Amino acid sequence: MGKISSTRYALVLAGLIALLGGVGLAKGGLYIDRFEGDTAYMVDMVARMVMGQVPHVDFETPIGLMALVPVAVMAKAGFGIGQAFIAGQILVALILAPIVWRVGTSRLTGVTSWVFGVVCIALVLALVHGEDMLSVSVSMYYNRWAWVMAFVAILLAVVPPHDDHVNPRLDGVFIALALTGLAMSKPTYFVAFFVPIVLALVMRRAVSSLVFGVIAGALCAALIALFFGVGIFEAYIGDLLTVARSETRAAPGLPLAQIINGPQFLVATIVAILSVVVLRQSGQDRAGLLLMLLLPGFIYVTYQNFGNDPKWLILLAIYLLAHRPARGVRVLFNADGKAALNALALVSFALIMPSLQNIVTSPFRHLSENTQNYSVLMSDAPKFNDVFAFNERSNVVFARRILADEIPALDDYQAESKAREVTTFLGEALPRCALVSGDTAVDTYIADRLKQSPFNFAPETQFYMADVASMVWMIGGFAPLKGGAPWYYAGTPGLENADAIVVPLCAHSVQYRKAALSALEGAGLRVLAPIRDDLFLVYPIVRGD
Repeated sequence: MGKISSTRYALVLAGLIALLGGVGLAKGGLYIDRFEGDTAYMVDMVARMVMGQVPHVDFETPIGLMALVPVAVMAKAGFGIGQAFIAGQILVALILAPIVWRVGTSRLTGVTSWVFGVVCIALVLALVHGEDMLSVSVSMYYNRWAWVMAFVAILLAVVPPHDDHVNPRLDGVFIALALTGLAMSKPTYFVAFFVPIVLALVMRRAVSSLVFGVIAGALCAALIALFFGVGIFEAYIGDLLTVARSETRAAPGLPLAQIINGPQFLVATIVAILSVVVLRQSGQDRAGLLLMLLLPGFIYVTYQNFGNDPKWLILLAIYLLAHRPARGVRVLFNADGKAALNALALVSFALIMPSLQNIVTSPFRHLSENTQNYSVLMSDAPKFNDVFAFNERSNVVFARRILADEIPALDDYQAESKAREVTTFLGEALPRCALVSGDTAVDTYIADRLKQSPFNFAPETQFYMADVASMVWMIGGFAPLKGGAPWYYAGTPGLENADAIVVPLCAHSVQYRKAALSALEGAGLRVLAPIRDDLFLVYPIVRGD
């Protein structure tokens, strides 16, 4: 297959960005029907940045700076946060497009190049994280961006350029930019792929790429320090260590063994192993070795990400197509090497196709959503009035309770379970209740009540919410908790600045509430007697002697 016209390829990438980005913006807002908590998390962080706060320094999050800056820039430019999210994705696509262009024109050929370009742009501009569930969500958007950055860095490092596209200095700069993006957005990917990428450059003797990559990486770090202060790096590492040590979120999905040999993943694992064997037998020793070194990273990233969607299969297919030998090379089972790699690439694409189809079509599904089924996620917060959530999930309140609490006679018939454990705080037992839906309705109720008697809290009040996440400060117009965690992981982040502790009686997450309350009890705070509501308790904090 022939090489790609650089101009034509650039025009197609630009057209894809205009199409998918334009379709996303055309709705006039952001309409989500799943993972509302993740949306609230994103809105919370971006709102804080618009107010001048700096991630990691002023609030705790494992999500890196580069995953938030594009959206915050667009929000500061005047977009509502819903539209700012979509516009931020367009900005990221425009930044990554030259690197995608470089890979497509200098490393790949024919259909492989076109598929790679379409997939990368679609991943950046999608409105769903993947998997095979038809939905619209901003959840884990930074993972999609990170996969594209990983794809381009790996292919630039591993695959030699075409003879008429040799530019090692540019390759080094682009690899450094991609790795910086990974390190400062989703460091899991950086840790997983940094060593294989460096080894690939060493094995190719790409000294210029290594030197210019180091220089470009150092310049990126210097620019980040210049704009956000040197302390951001230490604070970022601290946030990452908090999550790594957290009992609630260190690994949010399936066990590692299932990621390797579970029903959903076993065929993918076998395909990957066969790919290494066939590459080496077809004379592609370096490519086979590097793929073998990449596989642990593929598995680790998939294990660490919620949903465990093996998007590395996309890269595997492209990788195999980029390393096909000439016909006539015999490999495993006396098969033709080129045909064998074609077959393995096809299986890889087939395995990930449901997720990929979901990703590519998500902007169009978003455009076609019936808006009558949606309401503003935070109706009392005008800054956020272009973010909409599906009514049945956000404003219809369902809860999961322990039925034996209402029918005590059932208690004798139950098995022992952690779900039956009672959470206590300062000696008071809390109801065994968890919200299933209705986050917006509940948080709006709490925000309204906190401004009314007997609470009467002023707008400048900072609340410590003993739950996984909360929209209360945004809905109620209160101050965000300085040093707090928009999504709770461990410890007592921001407690030193809190005026009161809010304890929900029916939590978004019982597990997270229990962890937060346990940490609070260990903090040795002085609090007043709780002010009570049917849905929550408020403990005013006593400061000073």
